[in-house]
Parts: sequence; structure tokens; C-alpha cells
Amino acid sequence: MEFFYVVKATQKSGKKDAVIWFSAKSEARANLQLDVELEDADIETGRGKDYAKPVRTDMPVVDDLPEEGVVDFTWCERYELAEDQRTWQLKDGAAPQDAFHQEDADDGHESKIVNVEYNIAPMGFRVQLLAQFMAEDLHVYCINKETQAKIAALEMDTDNTYVQNLLLAAENAPEVKAFDMPTLWKLTSAVKTVFPQDKRSELNLVIQFVKAWATTEHIDRVLLVKEWQKGNRVAQIQRTDVKTNAGGGNKTDRPDGYEHTLDTLDEEIALATLPMDFNIYEIPGSIHRRAKEIVSKKESPFAEWSKALRKTAGILDYSRAAIFALIRGAAENVHHFPVSLQTYINANLTESKHDAPTAETVAVAQNIAGNGDELNAEEISHDEVSRRLAAERGEFVPGISDPTDPRWVHEDLTQTKQPEIANVGGGIFSIDGLMNAPAKPTEETTSHVQMEKTERAEGETNDAVSAGEGAVEDDQQTDTVAEIVCTGCGAVGGGHCPECCPVVGDATYAAMEADLKEEADARELEGSNAEILAAAAPSLANHEAADVNQKPENVNQNDGSVHQEDQNAHQSSPEVNQPEPVAEYPAFFEPGRYEGLPNEVYHSANGISSTQVKDARVSLMYFNARHVEKTITKERSPVLDMGNLVHALALQPELLDAEFSVEPVIPEGAFTTTATIRAFIDEHNAKLPALLSADDVKALLEEYNATLPPQVPLGASLEETGQSYMALPAEFQRIEEGQKQTATAMKACIKEYNATLPPQVKTSGSRDALLEQLAVINPDLVAQEAQKPQPLKVSGTKADLIQAVKAVNPDAVFADELLDAWRENPEGKVLVTRQQLSTALAIQKALLDHPTAGKLLTHPSRAVEVSYFGFDDETGLEVRVRPDLEIDLDGVRVGADLKTISMWNIKQEGLRAKLHREIIDRDYHLSAAMYCETAALDQFFWIFVNKDENYHWIAIIEASAELLELGMLEYRKAMRAIATGFDTGEWPAPITGDYTDELNDFDMRRLEALRLA
Repeated sequence: MEFFYVVKATQKSGKKDAVIWFSAKSEARANLQLDVELEDADIETGRGKDYAKPVRTDMPVVDDLPEEGVVDFTWCERYELAEDQRTWQLKDGAAPQDAFHQEDADDGHESKIVNVEYNIAPMGFRVQLLAQFMAEDLHVYCINKETQAKIAALEMDTDNTYVQNLLLAAENAPEVKAFDMPTLWKLTSAVKTVFPQDKRSELNLVIQFVKAWATTEHIDRVLLVKEWQKGNRVAQIQRTDVKTNAGGGNKTDRPDGYEHTLDTLDEEIALATLPMDFNIYEIPGSIHRRAKEIVSKKESPFAEWSKALRKTAGILDYSRAAIFALIRGAAENVHHFPVSLQTYINANLTESKHDAPTAETVAVAQNIAGNGDELNAEEISHDEVSRRLAAERGEFVPGISDPTDPRWVHEDLTQTKQPEIANVGGGIFSIDGLMNAPAKPTEETTSHVQMEKTERAEGETNDAVSAGEGAVEDDQQTDTVAEIVCTGCGAVGGGHCPECCPVVGDATYAAMEADLKEEADARELEGSNAEILAAAAPSLANHEAADVNQKPENVNQNDGSVHQEDQNAHQSSPEVNQPEPVAEYPAFFEPGRYEGLPNEVYHSANGISSTQVKDARVSLMYFNARHVEKTITKERSPVLDMGNLVHALALQPELLDAEFSVEPVIPEGAFTTTATIRAFIDEHNAKLPALLSADDVKALLEEYNATLPPQVPLGASLEETGQSYMALPAEFQRIEEGQKQTATAMKACIKEYNATLPPQVKTSGSRDALLEQLAVINPDLVAQEAQKPQPLKVSGTKADLIQAVKAVNPDAVFADELLDAWRENPEGKVLVTRQQLSTALAIQKALLDHPTAGKLLTHPSRAVEVSYFGFDDETGLEVRVRPDLEIDLDGVRVGADLKTISMWNIKQEGLRAKLHREIIDRDYHLSAAMYCETAALDQFFWIFVNKDENYHWIAIIEASAELLELGMLEYRKAMRAIATGFDTGEWPAPITGDYTDELNDFDMRRLEALRLA
């Protein structure tokens, strides 16, 4: 990094102030180098010396920097420190002393002042804002006098309503005044994007947008601009409980101006769980108050529905009718099963027109109250709505269904309703019709008998429901999904298959019913076994409860569940292609072992983590504020955490690109400095055909003038005038004989003669003025000169030079642009410089080369970042752990955590004690005990690696039995305190009572010594 110092001379010394700058790896090295350079320059600093102590300032970004590492005494003649005493700015009337600006030195003092650029940081807020508003492609830090004058005129132009609206909106958002220049430029660009300058915009809308943009998080501002461009005047981009976009910008069936948030969503969920009927668009006050009470007390089933829906992406975009219909149309006890609940939501929350919900949706939402758009046309009874919904599901309903439909032609529709398997949507099928089916005659179609196919719900131990499937709650143990598959054509669905089996008899349905009951009984038994196994060993809950006589075929490691298909189909039946299971993460994780969970999924999942237990040891008040009320938020910082980088390289290098953004490599041939840009421009200009210089044009003009007849001089005296008069041709000597030859008369004759001569061209002025004169006498030459390519400008700012290069080389690569694009970081990743990556790679190499650490990190049976969910036996609270590394060594389960530390200055003799203090102070032993209990680990190790540059020593430390016991006891104590807090709602502060501070033994001895002194 660069270090720029000013060394001010004392007033008494009469010497000039000096500056010096250089690059160094650290401030300590910079201070050493500074002392050396000042000593070489015979500069002594401090009290009583000619110079004060050096002061570090911001590194100026100008083209006329002094030479690196050299003490310069001329810099302070041109530049001075701004009011913040950190930023450099040009003095009034001064000009940069570089080659780019010296070419304009002949233009006079005024041109220097115009080209001087002033830092806008000390200027007023409105000047800063308008400077960024006028900047088109990139933010600016400096402006010249001309731009400053334009800004002043723009600020005072009351007729420019666009600019005045922008200024007023910015003044109404206090957060804007704290923005830096890049953020101000982004704000003005966002305003120009949302409100085109060629259209009139309302002031209140501009104020509303600026306030919303200023208070919106950086990563959400692009989404905010897009919403406003679409006409959605959202005040913020709302996030779900798992930090996905919650929506809220689309128009729904809610009233105009209604601000829909996750809190108002909770009220609607609570209202939907109430049993009474009411108009969902005109909610009575008493019912609304009851809903608020449900929300405040987190009553069931509201709490379960709220937890699931608040994690659903885009949930705020769905209509009120869709939310009510979703909840009121669900099975009675579905909320008791988180996996089934999430599956039901995914299958049924499929609304597309949020501002115009369908009549069916409104009917279900209103508990058949008749408030939908279509239902308002006529009063429809509860039974009539039920009949229509049944017809849409594919059931035969007299008066609605078509009797000529092939599905019904073989049935006596006037008698008894045909048994059927009804498709209720989302992959869920109802078998109610089968269970109560009357006897019917059958046809002998043995080769076309419909076979049953079952899949277990994801909430069970061994089976998972693929994405898009739903589940029907048969009981509290199992979820059964039944499908009827025709063995003749492979069709899947309810009722009959008209192509190959128009009639199915009683025997077939009886067999189906028996198979379904047998499957349900088997699943109930397996569910009980899974509970027993989960209580004994959580790691086995999702892998070892399968039927001992049948090995699972497909294991989905992302959610720890097993997908298994029934193989009871007829041998002659064709295979039915089933959709590939899609990885889905449940809203609630049952006890067990889960591999491959993303970080955001694990950290937002149910259960108390070791970090939360440590926070509870800080104080229950802190635990409540951070994890219960969530009034304390700690979001991930974009600043690099070397520990996270080392963790990724050592344990999961394949995920490096997903979380970190590494500084780009500057390609060979890229423009890196102003000097390289100037060199390219000089080389380009040298290859161009030479242009006529001002001297060349002047010579041509003088040569032309030399060919013209000379003018007769008027003469300075009467005698000289008389001689010139006598030299005139006779016809211009108009003074008659006898008349007095006065000087005035003779000069008039001379002027008359001179007027008949060709005029001479001017030979003074700028090159453009001389070319204009040359065009009079030689237009072809001037036209040829105009056809020549113009050389690129070699003066101006660095941005001007870059644009000049791009004009002739559009493919040019500039290091500044690459680095700026990297720093913009649109994906919100952690930025890693090349130097930081080099250090992390060195640490990675040290870890892999270590005889013990390398074997642990590269062991063939290792598993990384495996998540475990379970229950605390004493309190019954849900817990979750995630050790960095686990290895199974012939039945001995070993866990390990990788820790980076900085202990470069700890003496070797005290290093073990320091590491022990690190483990105790940071509660690493508590985490290890929690890991060992929940993840069933037998041994636990810490891999400590020192992260200081070029000093990467490694310590492998095993947690002793006593240390784990201490951690377990402290963990138990903290869990009891957390459970008490949840039970009582009281979260005491770390200090709850007044006390008197007493002296310890050391202080007492000091007190006694002082008393005797």
C-alpha cells in the first residue's frame, strides 16, 4: 500500500515544507523507511528542530506526483491540505507541474485557473450531489472552475424543476448526506433511470424514491430501481426469514395504498386460521383484534403456518384470497408435520394473477361465502360450489359433467356414483371413493389390470417426496401418496383408463384397497422404528431405518432422506419414467444427519447452535436480543475474514468461487498507469501524417505576400510623403499644378493607389487563424490538411486520456476499469486481493504438508460441514451442530475444527498456555462437547494454524476427557438457562443487582504496603 507524508517546517526556520511517499507492505515498514529517507535528506524532526514530526495524509490522485522515495520541497508550493487535514487540493492560481499541463502554459494565467481541479469533499452537499448528477459514466472527486460555475448556475435555476426536485428530495433524506461520492453518483443515476429527464416528475414521488433508495441495503437497490421502473412504488425490498426476496411489489387484491409486509402477512395467516366465516376484504374489528392476539401469543396453528410461509420466496406478492385459500383448504392437522406442510405449500401456492384471484380461490378463501368476482354474479350455495369444484377435479357431477364423456359411457349414471381415485392437484390423489365402493360387475381384462404405486412422504424416515408432490395426512406417523397406474398404457391418474380398461371390477379395487392398507401399516411400523433409532443415534435416523430385507436404491445426501420405489408392478407392464427427485430443503429439519446443506440453509434452520449457546453465556439478555427478538443483527461483512478463506481452501476448495471474488489478474499489455497511456498516445501520434505547424503556414503566407506588389508607404514626414507621391503612376498624381501639395492630399492619392493593389494576408495569430488565411489563397492545400487524422490529445485527466485511447483502440484493457468492476462486487461476495490469496494459499500448503493435519484434511473417509439436528435430553430443546470435519476410523468417529489464530509474538514457553486460554475464552471446549453429544463423536481435535505472513506453524490439539466434561457441564447450564427464558419470557441482563466493588488479594497487599509506607 502507499504512504504519503508531509513534513512541515517550523515558521522560525524559514524552510519549505516537504513531502515524501513510497509503497510498503505495512505501516511499521513504512515508518522505518521514512526515518531512513529523512536521515539521508538531513532532516531532523521533533521538538526544537526545524521540522515537525511527519504526518501521514491521504494519497493524492494526480499526474504530477513527486518521485517515489524522494523528499520533495516543491509540492507544497502547488498543493495544500483541505480542512480535514487529510486531503490535498491545488492552491488557487496554481497549476500541476507535469508534462500534460505544461503544454497549456502559454495560454496565460486564466487558462491555468480553468484547468485546475478542486477536491469537492470540503464543498457543500449540494455541490457534491450536482457534481455526481452531471457526471455521466463514473463518479468524480474533483471539478474545475468551469464545472463549478455550471453547478452554481444549475443550483440557482429555479425553472429546472428536475434538478430542484432532486435537491429537495435529497434534503428530505438525511441518510444521503452521509454518502460517499460513488454512492451519491449511484443515487443520481438511479433517479435518472426511474425518472427520465425529458418527462415531468412529481416531487412527492421523487422524495419517496430517494428515501426508499437511501434506506435500502446495497444489494437490494438494483431490485428497488427495477420495481419503480415497472411502476411499483415500493418503499423497500423486503426479505423473508431466510433472506430471499419476499416480493410485495406486485398489485394484489388488497386495497390501494395498503402496505403489505411480513407483519401484515402474519395477521392474514392468523385470520385464516379462525373458524368463523367473514368477508376477507371487510374484516370485522373484533375478529381483527382476535387475530392480533393470536400473533402476539404465537398460538398454534398460526405459529407453524407463519414459520413456513415467512420463508417462502415472493410470498408478499400473492393475493389475500390465495393465502386464505391455501390455509383453509389444507388438511386439518397438516401443520403438525413441517415437511408435509412445506410440500403442501409448494404444490398449492401456484397463483399467477395476483390482482384477480380465481372464483375457486375466493370461494375456498371465504369458506364458500361468495365474494369472488364470478360468485358475485349470482348467489351460489355451499353445495353448489362444492359440486363445481368436484367437477373440476374430474368427478362426475349431474347437471355439470358431460354424460357423453368417454369416462362415463360405461356407467349407469342414474344409479350409484362410480368409485374413483380423484386427483386433487399437486400430485395428491384421494382414495375416498375406493374405500366405500359398491359391488360392480367386471370384465376379464387381466392383462390390463391397473396396479397401485405408492411413494412415502419426505417426513418419514426412509422415503422422500420428490419436488412438486404433495402429501395427505393419514395419521400422525405417515404420509401416503397413492397413484393408480394402468399397466396397459402407462397412464397415471384417478378413475378409469378409457383407452384399454373401460371397466374395472370389485376384485381389482379390493386388491388395491388391501395393498394400500398393508403399505400404510408397514410405514407406520417403520416410522416407529425411526423414532427409536433417532433417539438412540441421530446420525442413523435418516439412513438405517429402512426395511432390512430391501436395500435403498437412491440416496439423496442433500436432505439425508432415501427415495425408494415399490416393485409390485406386473412383469409384463412397461416401465413408467418417474421424474428425477429435485433437492429441496424442508422448513423444519427432523433429528438426523444431513450432508451438503448450504450455509444459509443451515444457519436459518431450527435448533439452537453452539454459537447461540455461547451468546447465552454472554447473557440471556443478549441471547434474547440477537436470536429471539432479533433486535441485534450481525450480518456478514464484505471485508475479508482470513479464517473463512483458509477454511474454504483447506476443507472445501470447490466452493471458493461461490463465496469469494478474487482480484482479477491484469493481462499483459493492459494500461496500468498514466505513463503507459501517454506512451501509447505518443506512439500513435508519431505514426500519423505530419500536420502543418503554425510556422509552416506562416511561411507559406509570407511567401505569398512576397509575390504581391508592395504598398507605397505614406511616409512619416512631408518629405517622405512627397517622395512616395512622386513614385505613384501619373494617373494617381491628382494634385494639379499650381495647387499646394499638402501631406493630406498626397496621402489621399497614395491610399487610392494602394487600394488598387491585391491585399496581403495576415501572418499572425493561432494555427487555426493562419489556416483560415491560407484557405483564401490555397484552398486545396487546406482541404488536404483537413483530411489528415488528428492526433490524440495529450492533456487532461486520466479519464480523458483513457477515452482518447478508446477512440482509436476500443479493445484496450485498463487496469483501473478491471479493478473498479471487481470492487463493485454486484454478487456481494467477499473480495480477496492477490496478496491475501497468496497468504491463504501458503497457509493451505502448510496445512496439507503437515504430517498430522494433512492426513486429517485429505483422509479418504472424511466428511466436511455435515449438519446434525437433535434434541437436548435435559431441556427438550432442539439443537444443531456442524463440525468442520469428521472421519470414521474403523468405528471410531473423530471430529475436528480448523481455527486460524495470530500468535506471532507469543514466546514458545507460553504458547501452550496461550492456546489453552484461547480454547477456554472462546468456548471452543463447549462447542466440542456439544458436537460430540449431538453428532456421536468419540474424539475431537482442533487444528490451529497461525495466519501471520510467512509464519504458518500448526498445532494439533486433542480435547481431553476432562476438558470435554467441563464443556458439557457449561453447555448444560447454558441450556437450562435458555429453557427457563423460553418458559418464563424473562431474559435477565448480565448484571441484575447493585454491588460493592471489593479489593482482591493483590490490591489488598498493595493497600497494606501503602499504609505502612
